[in-house]
Amino acid sequence: MPSLNSFETDMKKLRRRRRAKRSIKNITFITAVIVIAGLIYISRDAWLDYFDGILERAQQTNQTVQNDGELAGGNYPIDISKKTHTNIGKMSKNWTLFADATFYVYEDDGDIVYSEQASYANPIVEESERRTLLYDQGGYNFMVAGPKKQIYSKRLTDQILLGAIGPDGSVAIVTANDKFASYLTVYDKNGSEIYHWADGTMITAVAINSNGTGCLLASSYARGGDYRTVITGLDFRSTELALQTAPIETLGFAVSYCDGGKIWLIGRDSTYRLSADGQVEFSYVYDFELISYGINENAAALVFENVGGGGVGAAVISADAASAYELAADEKISDVVVDGNTVYLCCESKIDAIDSVGNLLATAPVEAVYREMVVLDGSIYLLGYRTVEKIEFAS
Repeated sequence: MPSLNSFETDMKKLRRRRRAKRSIKNITFITAVIVIAGLIYISRDAWLDYFDGILERAQQTNQTVQNDGELAGGNYPIDISKKTHTNIGKMSKNWTLFADATFYVYEDDGDIVYSEQASYANPIVEESERRTLLYDQGGYNFMVAGPKKQIYSKRLTDQILLGAIGPDGSVAIVTANDKFASYLTVYDKNGSEIYHWADGTMITAVAINSNGTGCLLASSYARGGDYRTVITGLDFRSTELALQTAPIETLGFAVSYCDGGKIWLIGRDSTYRLSADGQVEFSYVYDFELISYGINENAAALVFENVGGGGVGAAVISADAASAYELAADEKISDVVVDGNTVYLCCESKIDAIDSVGNLLATAPVEAVYREMVVLDGSIYLLGYRTVEKIEFAS
């Protein structure tokens, strides 16, 4: 069986490419266990070589609804040139920015509504519609913030591997201890513990359902030189398993609920859509390295690394599609967002909005390099290396 160093190697490759995040982002983990847990995060820092570059404007085609793409004035652009770790997101009617040790909530005009200190060594931000989870990966602290105030914070006795927040404000925290490779604790919206689950393999992804009564876990392990993932469905009101799939041949990065009771699994080398009872009904194998993804109940969008250009740059899979729609890699894509039924691609020279079958709905040219974006109420907020910008984007 491969050692845990195999997981560490994969994680380092991914973390070199990611945000922030979304940063998802360029921090080396202290231990192999922590590195393993971080596999659900795909790095986007591979584009630093484009720092300060100025790109060509996109050309209008007969498929395009052209936007002027003019940057908003007022408080924009917002200067982040002195920040080293940044992440952009959204919550409620506001957009959010994590910059070094501070979490900010902004109104659409760029005014700060609320800010909160979070001096974490390896900060990770996960957001739902109404709340944001911030946790210290490899550390012991996490907090839950709302649009105007901190809801609660906790310090744990075990190291945090990963976390997730549900639409209702429920929080799932996965830790490691001496007895189990990963241990899940679920908190309700008030911060009270409501459920526990011990796993002998490594939990690499969690998704909480819409009403906070259950979740999906992706647990990955290595056997015979290959990675495998099992998806487990948990009901917080019962001791019985709601679902458990047969092993799926990939290393799981993300799991999510899909329309019609189905399930998405984003893996290192393939993406799966499973039926409500856990049977694989669709799979898509990548020919290129996965560097980013966006996902919701309607669609999964994948972005691939294409050294030297050519090949497939992105792929979109809808909740009922029999095949993936592939987009040619005519320029690099730095971020992808799935919002409703629309997929937004942040490219070198433009932002494109497409539907789940690849029809181009709208496009807006850009003249700077942006690493991440947030789509909110007809506007797009763009995180660059020095500034945060806002453009109107009507499709």
